Amino acid sequence: MGDTSGPKQCLRADARRNQARILDAARAVISENGPEFAVNDVAIRAEVGLRTVYRRFARREDLISAVFERYVTDEVQPMVEAAVAHDDPWQALADGLETTVVSVAANSALLTAARDTALVTRATAEGFVKPLTRALERAQTAGVARTDLDATDFPSLIAMVVATMLAVPDLETAQPARWRRYLALLLEGCRASTAQKSLPEL
Repeated sequence: MGDTSGPKQCLRADARRNQARILDAARAVISENGPEFAVNDVAIRAEVGLRTVYRRFARREDLISAVFERYVTDEVQPMVEAAVAHDDPWQALADGLETTVVSVAANSALLTAARDTALVTRATAEGFVKPLTRALERAQTAGVARTDLDATDFPSLIAMVVATMLAVPDLETAQPARWRRYLALLLEGCRASTAQKSLPEL
């Protein structure tokens, strides 16, 4: 069997390293500069040539899509999966929503860029709320979450709390109770109650 440790394998390893550096750099640049970031800034941060970036990602949108998919797969889903593993069905749903809110708020520039990019797949977007969907079904089965709540409500509910967090600079350190107050109100609206009115039809 031939030697597989030659130049071709080294090239593939270099390409993988370059891609990881580009994605790390893009994540940082988007966080610092917002959705209108310059691809050249990504190349500089990654310490690669601009041509190398475009060789891996032919369009700016391809780069945003790759960063977003990596963020969802490597960060969001594992965090939310861990949160919704709580033994108590209601606490699992509450923890999952809080974890998602905090992550989304911390990465608002990336999500804005991804929202404006048609290349972000439906499957990736659904992956964002899949663990929450299971947590909701479990809480509804246990009778602790309202039965007319739908998983498709979560993106809008999360966006409302995130908007509150982002409205005040340094909210987590300056007024940490405020966004948690609105998260608590959101959760109370999700809880099953004999006195609540039914939600309007979707």
